Amino acid sequence: MNKAFVIGLLLVLPMFGDISKASSGSAAVEPTNPIRTVVVSLQRVASESIEGRAASQRLQTLAQKISTDLAAKQKEQPPLPAQDLQRLTLQSQADFQTAQRQAQAEVRSKLNAIVAEIAAQRGVDVVLNADILVWSASRLDVTNEVLAKLDALSNATGK
Repeated sequence: MNKAFVIGLLLVLPMFGDISKASSGSAAVEPTNPIRTVVVSLQRVASESIEGRAASQRLQTLAQKISTDLAAKQKEQPPLPAQDLQRLTLQSQADFQTAQRQAQAEVRSKLNAIVAEIAAQRGVDVVLNADILVWSASRLDVTNEVLAKLDALSNATGK
């Protein structure tokens, strides 16, 4: 770039004042307190917490029971008609999905209370799921704190 042009630009810009302020004639809005944000890895909470591991174990046990029951139905004599077997399979899948949603809702309700408490203590405005972010500073991650509180709650309730 031309050196004279750059020097001229640097001399002229101060005459226009702060160009970051609104030029519509209305008063410029001064930034208020920045939004405070933290992140939590819900995937880590689900896989590492006592509560999450217990829910996962219950679901694995249910899936095994469903699989065993369906296999037994297939071996029954006389054999079930294909339509009945298909209906049982679909019903079993629906039952498993219901149990899965219920387990997630139970963990989520406890998790929401803990996250809200941590957010209030830290003066946080927004809590994001770390698992869907492209990047965040590690200092914003409160997953370990959430895990500790959720596990303490689980231990206190005997789970």
